[in-house]
Amino acid sequence: MTSHFRAGLRPLALAASFGVVNAVGPNQRRLSGPLRFMPPKSAKTSDLTIYMTGFGPFMGVEQNPTSTLCETFRKYLQQGMVPEGVDKELLKEFDESGIALEGLKVLEVAAESCRSEVPEIVNHLKQRKAESQGDAVILHLGVASNRDAISLECRGVNEATFRVPDERGYQCCGEDVVADSAPVMFCSLDLPKILAEMHDRGVKCEMSTDAGRFLCNYVFFHSLHAAKPFDIPVLFVHVPPFKDMDHAAQVVGLLCLFMAIARQLRDAPVSVPQRSGRLMG
Repeated sequence: MTSHFRAGLRPLALAASFGVVNAVGPNQRRLSGPLRFMPPKSAKTSDLTIYMTGFGPFMGVEQNPTSTLCETFRKYLQQGMVPEGVDKELLKEFDESGIALEGLKVLEVAAESCRSEVPEIVNHLKQRKAESQGDAVILHLGVASNRDAISLECRGVNEATFRVPDERGYQCCGEDVVADSAPVMFCSLDLPKILAEMHDRGVKCEMSTDAGRFLCNYVFFHSLHAAKPFDIPVLFVHVPPFKDMDHAAQVVGLLCLFMAIARQLRDAPVSVPQRSGRLMG
């Protein structure tokens, strides 16, 4: 069963309606850190749906930070539990953004599970788009134990080489993720612009060209392949362990990512950072 929650809806409102939270008015200006945030002039009630997933534990990772992040957003949207250490103004901005955050599912780290989950996600979002409920994006999260920043993966590779068996005991070497598909598929979002906006907001982030060859790349490529005919962008994001980037910083980073994606798909003006005051050149 697909779970879905909308930004700004608390339990009573959630029970009463799944309607879209209105975006801020066209003349409102919001200041968030060093970034001046101006909503699009044609702010619409038709929202953007971001379907987010995380992963569960696997060999060597008993507590996957992505499952914790999914749980954090579920508790905020369902129960109103404010994440510790996250600025309330940023949360308010998200609440009023008109973004529908759906899924928040923790996927099993298994190839068979990914093959069954991806078509369900794509079919759900395809139906939403057909019903003219705005744009949709698939956002997968995974952990990268050797990184210390949020990494936006720009491409998936049609190769599966599992260095260890997945959680159902399956292991492969050099096999296609999807038979007869392209060797490489790219995220259709303009990631440099998204990355720039996240940097403007003070998020430690980077763009990556290598999502690995394990389940992260596996689900990424499966989703890219399945979603392409329906013009649904897919992005995979690697997050560090919490010891290298704490929970609050990662929640803030994801909130900023959600809103940067929304700005891009709504053709909002590019964000303009305030001058840093440093002498340049």
